[in-house]
Amino acid sequence: MRFGKLSAEELQKLVLDKLPHRRGEVILSAAQGEDCSAVKTDGILLVSSDPITAAMSPESLGELCVSVCCNDIAACGGEPFALTVTLIMPPSAPTEDIERIMSAAAAKAESVRVDIIGGHTEFSDCVVRPIISGTAIGKTNRLMAKTALQVGDGLYVTKTLAMEGTAIIADGGRETFTKEEKAIIESYRNGLDVAKESEILRAFESVSVMHDITEGGVIGAVAEICLGSGKGADICEQSFPVSALTRRLCDRYGIDPARFISSGSMLFAARSDEAAVALRGFGIPVTQIGKVTSGDILLVKADGTRISVRPETDEMYKYYERCGT
Repeated sequence: MRFGKLSAEELQKLVLDKLPHRRGEVILSAAQGEDCSAVKTDGILLVSSDPITAAMSPESLGELCVSVCCNDIAACGGEPFALTVTLIMPPSAPTEDIERIMSAAAAKAESVRVDIIGGHTEFSDCVVRPIISGTAIGKTNRLMAKTALQVGDGLYVTKTLAMEGTAIIADGGRETFTKEEKAIIESYRNGLDVAKESEILRAFESVSVMHDITEGGVIGAVAEICLGSGKGADICEQSFPVSALTRRLCDRYGIDPARFISSGSMLFAARSDEAAVALRGFGIPVTQIGKVTSGDILLVKADGTRISVRPETDEMYKYYERCGT
């Protein structure tokens, strides 16, 4: 059992040595004794923070922290270039877990061309499992705020829904998978970034809004952008792209995949389908799920009935309750 910060030697070996300096925007990075980092940019600066509180493997925690924070920057039409990471470990955790988390975070940061430039690491009895929180910094020349949403815009999602939720269930260790299913889950873990979608979509003036689908799933994401802009939507449940593997796992635990955490899928609104065609040209699946209206936020069920929806607690927590996590 231990409490407090890492020793200087541990900090250097487990954290700082894994954080190379790559980006020109970073002029002061993480180092012993430095209280701040410093960045410079000529464009609009974007900042976004997210914690990861799910029970996951150390590697998944590190990777996901980088992905979800950088995805928020991408969803505003920006390019992330720097990230700070705060890691709080329970007193019983081995220091090796810090190294596993930071190695995974550093590898993911390299893959998305982001520098991890600072943060904090300590042991504390305030947590019962590792908690990691990141703050991403990015830049853009075109800020895509949710208030740009327009009545008549089509609503689209990329890839397949609940990839992150599926990976969380797989990390729980309660399920057995075939070789083919394990390959699908690994592809989900490797597909939780939306940087490529953002790069393609922000080039089209017809695209009004982008939003990373995280807690609350696709229903929550649609509701969030509509509530933020004073608009409504009609979304069709039967059009939601959900894989057979994800649906099987969701059925087993009584989970609605449309309300299950879905990092890696981008929701976007557009006046035409030209951006969707462009994404498909790059091998990124796209599905239109509805359209923006001036009325309520309505989910069209399979039998044609329409029900009003709002953001709700993510189904991930239902899974944890049922599994006693």
